[in-house]
Parts: sequence; structure tokens; C-alpha cells
Amino acid sequence: MDTDKIKESLEEILAICEDGEIGYQTASEKINIGDFSTLFLRLSQQRKLFQEELKNEGLKLGIELKVSGSVKGFFHRTWLATKALLGDNTEENVIADAMEGEKQALTVYEKAMAKSELPAYIKEMLQEQQKLIKVAIQQLQGLKQEL
Repeated sequence: MDTDKIKESLEEILAICEDGEIGYQTASEKINIGDFSTLFLRLSQQRKLFQEELKNEGLKLGIELKVSGSVKGFFHRTWLATKALLGDNTEENVIADAMEGEKQALTVYEKAMAKSELPAYIKEMLQEQQKLIKVAIQQLQGLKQEL
């Protein structure tokens, strides 16, 4: 078992989950509409739970995973903050940005699960998280239709 490659894969997923957690937390603060804000808070907490699950699995393998968010996520959050200052932070734009982030997360998950070094039980956990990300996309699409 190549723990370095496993660590690398899991840390990539941790980074996108942290990006999602922070992004949804920020979105919940920007949109003060009950259903929107509640959903964004719940998704932020869900991404935090994903991180904890991954860290626990890493520890079982003797791997200490570090979370620092991704560089792409940092720039995405910076761009969102700039848009907010410019007044381009409409509900529709926030939802579109959230959906884009979720699609990026799905790509990171797909890449990680395609790697053979990950144990089957971790791939199963990632598949379950991935299903929840797909549900989040459906929920975001539902919010978008409500606008």
C-alpha cells in the first residue's frame, strides 16, 4: 500500500471539501433568505463532516491528513468576495457559483476514485459522499428554479 499516494488523493478531496465548507458558509451569510441560508449552512456542515470522515480513515491507515483548501478554491473565494463588493452577488449568481464548485468537487472525487491505490472501503465512502454532492446539485437547481 502506497500511503504517500493515498495521502495525496485524500488531501485533494479534503481541500475541495474545505473549499465547499467555507464557500457555503460565506453564501449563507450573503443570502439572508430562509430556505437558501438554511440549505447553505447545512451543506457547509456536511462538507465539514466529509472532512472528519476522511481524516478518521486516514488515521486508521496511519496517515495524518492536513487540510488547507485548494489554491483554486482560494482564488474562487477571492473572486466571490470581489463580486460581492461590486454588487454582483445576486441569489442566482451565488447559486451558480455553488453549482460550479460542486461540479469541480465531483471531478476531484472521480479522479481520486480512479486511482487504484485507494482501498475499496475508502472508495465506497467517497462514492457515498459523491452521491450527497449530486443531491446538493439537485437542491441548488431547485433553488434556482424558485427564483
